Amino acid sequence: MMRRLAQLRRNRAGAAAMEAAIMLPIVAGIMMAALDFSNGWLTKLRLEQAAQRGIELVAARKGVATSYDYARTEMISAWGDAYSSATVDSWLECAGVRQGSTTADCGGGQRSRYVKLRISAPFNPMFSWGILYDGPNSDGTATLVGDAVVRVQ
Repeated sequence: MMRRLAQLRRNRAGAAAMEAAIMLPIVAGIMMAALDFSNGWLTKLRLEQAAQRGIELVAARKGVATSYDYARTEMISAWGDAYSSATVDSWLECAGVRQGSTTADCGGGQRSRYVKLRISAPFNPMFSWGILYDGPNSDGTATLVGDAVVRVQ
């Protein structure tokens, strides 16, 4: 009996199959997580690029406008997918303090005008992670945001 146990201990047949059976789910899980993370990162970069494209249009027109809706339209066009929201915010700062009105008088102080574009879109992971990651939204998705700011004056 002892000799039989010693033989079993020395026998390595099937060890590679056992190691593969243990490691395969771990490696597959890491690959799935990396794929979802990279897709989320790509979506975030695309949102940032769409906002930058709208801001480039604002910068190319050089000057203060009463409306920057053309930049919002360009941003949405550059994104090209479904989005949650797309906003334009423009404001005036007098000596570094944000004013409530874009036509406020800075009284000789430094005047700065800014335009900010922001677009958000839902991100659906490729894999259902169940209790590991349910997403911050009730449907299991996450909302990603891209934004860009430029000083126009």
